[in-house]
Amino acid sequence: MYNDKEIELLKATFAENDFLLLAIRKLFFGGELTDEQKKVIVATFKSKEVRGVFQRKVYGLNNLDTPVGQLSDFWLGAEKQIFGASKDTIKQALHSKARVLAMFEQAFELLTNPDGEKIKIDYSIEEDDELGIGLIARNMYMQAIETSILTIKTIAGQKSESVKDTVARLQQDSTK
Repeated sequence: MYNDKEIELLKATFAENDFLLLAIRKLFFGGELTDEQKKVIVATFKSKEVRGVFQRKVYGLNNLDTPVGQLSDFWLGAEKQIFGASKDTIKQALHSKARVLAMFEQAFELLTNPDGEKIKIDYSIEEDDELGIGLIARNMYMQAIETSILTIKTIAGQKSESVKDTVARLQQDSTK
């Protein structure tokens, strides 16, 4: 999903930077940020490259320059949820996914303007939401954000190793 340049960008930006990752999660979940957290987020995401790589991890963008076999698009896979399903299931799947997409777009606006309209993740049962679309969307959004931030943290924390270093390490491991 990422080329070497993008992996290095993730490492340079997010490696051992729990302060930033926690601030992003807090922002995306509607929490109040300190002035310092806001400054760090705005400074980080001034870079279109950082924003693009981060956004692609959170939700797939139809990038036609992606290598073959690595295309990622937000709506890919939805057909598996709806093929042969009942009308209610189709409505739940499509409407909740559309809400999640709207939440992602709103969240990404906050990266350059943390004082913008906050994401609301609170939930209460509503009479007009008998299919639970609001709850489904909320939970899908939260799971996607948490998983994405964890994945970025993992990628950023990986140590780079040259081919020569890898061979030497493997040879040493095999002598044990």
